[in-house]
Amino acid sequence: FVRLGGRGRGRGRFGGFGRGWQPAAPMGAEAKFNAKFEKKVVKTVAQSKWKKSMAANNYNRWNDRAPVRLRDASVDVRPEWSVIGQFAFSELSKMSTEVPEGVDVHTCGTLLPYDKAYDRINVKMEKKLEKKDRAFYRITTSDDPIIARLAGDEKHKDVKVFATDAIVSVIMAAPRSAMSWDIIVNKVDGRVFLDKRMGSPLDFVSCNETAVDFTSEDPDSINNMGKLVSEATRVNQNFTQQVLIDPSSPAAADPDAHKPYAFAEPVTPFAAEASPEEAVAPVAYRYRAFEIGKPPKEGDDDTRVKMVVRTELDAVMKGKQNEDQLLRLFALNEVDSRLTNGIDWRQKLDSQRGAVLATELKNNSCKLAKWTLQSMLAGADSIKLGYVSRNHTRDNSNHVVLGTQTYKPTEFARQINLNANNAWGVLKSIIDVCLQLEEGRYLLLKDPNKPVVRLYTVPIDAFDEEDEKEGGEEDDEHD
Repeated sequence: FVRLGGRGRGRGRFGGFGRGWQPAAPMGAEAKFNAKFEKKVVKTVAQSKWKKSMAANNYNRWNDRAPVRLRDASVDVRPEWSVIGQFAFSELSKMSTEVPEGVDVHTCGTLLPYDKAYDRINVKMEKKLEKKDRAFYRITTSDDPIIARLAGDEKHKDVKVFATDAIVSVIMAAPRSAMSWDIIVNKVDGRVFLDKRMGSPLDFVSCNETAVDFTSEDPDSINNMGKLVSEATRVNQNFTQQVLIDPSSPAAADPDAHKPYAFAEPVTPFAAEASPEEAVAPVAYRYRAFEIGKPPKEGDDDTRVKMVVRTELDAVMKGKQNEDQLLRLFALNEVDSRLTNGIDWRQKLDSQRGAVLATELKNNSCKLAKWTLQSMLAGADSIKLGYVSRNHTRDNSNHVVLGTQTYKPTEFARQINLNANNAWGVLKSIIDVCLQLEEGRYLLLKDPNKPVVRLYTVPIDAFDEEDEKEGGEEDDEHD
């Protein structure tokens, strides 16, 4: 028999009492009462699952959403303006007509070749976006001397509508728009001239227009909507100029390099009026005629409408068969992926470019649709899409190019679910209403908070003071 016991006098841990052990003092009446009270379990009322879920949601109901921020209209509606018609997006989405073929009636400008070195850029070989000081002209329809000449030509007396690709694309992509925009409708001698105000939203590139509203209301914040739009416009302009091969660069001296592509009239009328010290962005224009509508059946009235649109082209490059391909250049810019619940381009652009584009389509659905429609109107062979990101999320002045991608306009339209027949149908329905108006000036205004476009009748001198003021400010800046 072996007795387990600890070492020492008191037998330690297994065999009885350890060294220094003292018997517990007898408990007094008060101590017994306190011990019994502390062990007592206080019963609580049982909570239902609904109350528990309400408590987890800070007592907010399932349909209690944060108030939607009200947007401002692109132009202040004055009391003397009256609404004479409106177009609901639900109705515009049902419109459809055949896609017409464009015919060139006038071309001008010279295109610089695209630098194919930018096709090899990736996230690990990013390139700094340079700041280019070049002038971009956003001349409205009525101020275009070429359109004025075409309107007075007897060959084009059957043309009823004149516009630019920027204006037409806004109307065609109207059902996708979320921000407010406005277009001036001038009815003169039975013809419609679609114009824009100087400094209107059509002159700028939108940023995350269809995303969840994350912008700051602080006007000094870099994520304020005004700052984001200016940043997107600046990035787009710098990108379109950086990817071109400058004739004065060493790359242009290579005999195998692609030479500039000149149209019938090598100089645009806007560049001809610029001062010698002013560097003008190399852009070419194609004035194209479209006949919108279906051919009439026997005995029916001809409802087709002829329209002339001024379209833009940005660059030229050689194709696989050594043919000249005309390009449109655009740039998507990343602000902060954490604010838009998006994908970090530096991590996913090379491996999951499709997912990045899908996120951009969700956040910039209207912008991508307008770019695609402008490329289709101009008859461009390809779209070069650049991916530009901030150097740091808190710095909106320095950017880097992370990659580029090439698309055919028709294929890209299918990829972003853009129905060209519906886009032309939307344009045709609005033009038909405008052609029935009396002589005068009108305004198409997209409601800032509702999916509807309203048609206002405005005084003939409306917006003239604003244009003169803007023009004076621009002259002061050039001086």
